[in-house]
Amino acid sequence: MEVVITRLASTVVSTVAKSFLAPRPGAGLVTRPLRPLPKPASPDRLAGVLGRRLKEAHASLPEHERTAAVDAVRDSFAAAGPLVPDRLFALDLAPDRLANELRHPHPGPGEALYEELLALCCAHVMEQLTAHPSFPARAAVEQTRAADSARKLIDDVRDRVGPRPEAAALSFEEKYARYVAQAHGRLELFGLTLGRSASEWPLDTAYISLAVTGEPRQAMGLPDTGAATVSVERALAGTDRLLLRGAAGSGKSTLIQWLALNSARRTFGPELADWNRCVPFLLRLRAFTTAESLPMPEDFLRSAGVPFAPPPGWTESLLSEGRALVLVDGVDEVPLRLRARTEAWLKSLVTGFPRARYVVTTRPSAVPEGWLAGRGFVAHSLLPMERQDVRAFVAHWHDSARLACAVPEERECLDAYEASLLTAVASRRDLGRLATNPLMCALLCALNRDRRMQLPRARKELYDAALDMLLVRRDTEREITGVEGVTLTRDEQTALLQRLAYWLIRNGLAEADRDEAAGMLADWLGAMPQVNGDPEQVFAHLLIRSGLLREPVPGSVGFVHRTFQDYLGAKAAVEDRDFGVLVRNAHDDTWDDVVRMAVGHARVDERARLLRQLLRRADHAPRGCPRPGRTSTRRST
Repeated sequence: MEVVITRLASTVVSTVAKSFLAPRPGAGLVTRPLRPLPKPASPDRLAGVLGRRLKEAHASLPEHERTAAVDAVRDSFAAAGPLVPDRLFALDLAPDRLANELRHPHPGPGEALYEELLALCCAHVMEQLTAHPSFPARAAVEQTRAADSARKLIDDVRDRVGPRPEAAALSFEEKYARYVAQAHGRLELFGLTLGRSASEWPLDTAYISLAVTGEPRQAMGLPDTGAATVSVERALAGTDRLLLRGAAGSGKSTLIQWLALNSARRTFGPELADWNRCVPFLLRLRAFTTAESLPMPEDFLRSAGVPFAPPPGWTESLLSEGRALVLVDGVDEVPLRLRARTEAWLKSLVTGFPRARYVVTTRPSAVPEGWLAGRGFVAHSLLPMERQDVRAFVAHWHDSARLACAVPEERECLDAYEASLLTAVASRRDLGRLATNPLMCALLCALNRDRRMQLPRARKELYDAALDMLLVRRDTEREITGVEGVTLTRDEQTALLQRLAYWLIRNGLAEADRDEAAGMLADWLGAMPQVNGDPEQVFAHLLIRSGLLREPVPGSVGFVHRTFQDYLGAKAAVEDRDFGVLVRNAHDDTWDDVVRMAVGHARVDERARLLRQLLRRADHAPRGCPRPGRTSTRRST
């Protein structure tokens, strides 16, 4: 061991410059500096110090582990080269910074000894430098240079406080990041909870990472059995332009919101660390279905409802520099007649700002295969939730509900509800088939709590139960009536909501102008004389109390989720006997769930008639044309 320590001491001493001329006091970096100073200590003196330390603090460590640690320190100094004054001044004369520069990984039981010896040797190196005759003069030069740099920094800060454009841009970026974090930090559940539950979750709690179809397994060195499954974060890390496909309720919009939040907070993990430099722009396409054109960069914030304007050229600058994260949500919510316009808009953005990052979401059948592939977009599809995903979601939902409970007994009930739901989903095939996406999991959680572990069966029964909960039971059990000056039965509310849903579907819209919707409602109420209340009161009741409508931006109204719009619209189509309309639109992806749910709503003879017409149209469709067969009616309704 003595030989090893002597070798280490020799290596350390040889790294220090040896042109010392006269004694000088040191800087007090160590309590017992090696003497004489400033002449470099002889190896045997340093070896004595290190040897004493080994005996005092690490006597219990096995001999081979102590030897390995000492050799590792010696190797670190040997690889460092001469530690001349210029190099040490660059480290601000900090022994810990020198140690960080020299450190090499040394795992195992001897790691603590390695760290202590390395720190001790670095401290003695700095001590030798401070005793050099030239140190005071050199320190004065370095101090002067540091003061000059500090003065320049102060002048720069003073300039930033003034009217310099880059200072204004930086200040606005921070203000905008705080707004995005506040505006998108919570996830609305859109009426799927009871009055005693929270209406929204912290997004950090609500978000669970889902899986997507990834690269072909052959490209990953795996057997060629199709596409591999990867996390959505890994898919995002692999490209700057992602087209994300997913069915209704699969979590597309939640993912977009999660990306905006983490980009604003700069809290992406290692897999997406480079995304922390991005500034997010979240654009929901349904907000532009009635607009004459889609927003250009200077209009991104205004069109997204941000209540303040950026400095001139700020958005374009971020796009050009590659620091913009453009999040485009809901291509499927754009009317079919406007999708070519949407495609041209996206291509224009990518062509004009190729360095920016883009994430675009859509339902699978809304765009053809290879859509935007020519512009470098990589397509991935969100996969159904696996059993572990369902368990994670149910746990998150009930954790959030517990946070909103002030009564211990209610929290204990939630424990029972959670266990009961997990058992039901695992044992009941119908529930297991429904609980494949976040929306349906949230619906099951809410209904299971509302019905005290008595869940309905089948998809249609499930939606009927959800409507019963939202339209009637939620307010009735809390003794809330006539808040908006009118009382409506479930049938009256359903009839009006069905008409609005069907009108939106027929016109290819996700949202309606508020005044236009209120006007249509007034017309429909003409055939409902039993309703006691004026149209404005009825409209306010549906918007505020039903739990099915929302006002995403002032002057616009739509359903909280497309699933409810499709369900109610399909019911209206069946009641109006519009089977021809259903058949003619069966090829359109926006009618996909409408046709499926219409089959569930129809009576036996109506169902047979509708299925015959769909099959007849499929048989007579020209080769290569859209076929209604794509809208499979075999799925559970």
